[in-house]
Amino acid sequence: MITDACIFVNQDGSATPRRMLLTAKSCGISRVVVCGNASDIPASYAGVTVLRGKVIGRQNGRQFLDAVRKIPAGCVVLVNAGENSFNRTAITTKGVHLLTGITDLPKGGFDHVVAKMAADHNTGVVFDLSRIINPKSRRTALSRYAEVHLLQRKYHFPLVISSGTDTIFGFRNTTEIVALCSLFGMTRSEVYAALNGLDAVLAPPQLVTVVEKERT
Repeated sequence: MITDACIFVNQDGSATPRRMLLTAKSCGISRVVVCGNASDIPASYAGVTVLRGKVIGRQNGRQFLDAVRKIPAGCVVLVNAGENSFNRTAITTKGVHLLTGITDLPKGGFDHVVAKMAADHNTGVVFDLSRIINPKSRRTALSRYAEVHLLQRKYHFPLVISSGTDTIFGFRNTTEIVALCSLFGMTRSEVYAALNGLDAVLAPPQLVTVVEKERT
């Protein structure tokens, strides 16, 4: 299911829930994760399924663990990336689904160890397209996403894509998303895998153990 992994809505202006969902639908998006504190959001509208999301900032120790525990069941939990030690804690914490804010990391801030742990724990990494669209963060975003993308090809942790938008003008259709992601090396098939990547995070495939019956 083609998913925008993080949008923000409000009750006024151009970002009301229904206007945002109608715009998402027109861009070929069939599911969105709505973050923030907006209320009165339908579970679906105009053929677009809505999941509630919660973004947790960088916090220390028990504060972070308490923040994760307090999130209502059924929410998609996104954590803003920080130092590698924090990222390792976030990735291995039960209930965390996605690591976001990759563009805020220094060069090399997402390393091989973190990438391997993300793969082992099936924790997804968010590529926020708003950081590419914004000229102030574009260069850094392209550099960081290229680094992480190469690690993803090696370790195969989940990738997801978000518009990160809080207005109807921040959405992009799938053709535009493919074009933006090609700027840091993603192929069309990789982009579509990422657009459908949230399913693998929320409902990972279960390993099946085959036990041979002992012969009598």
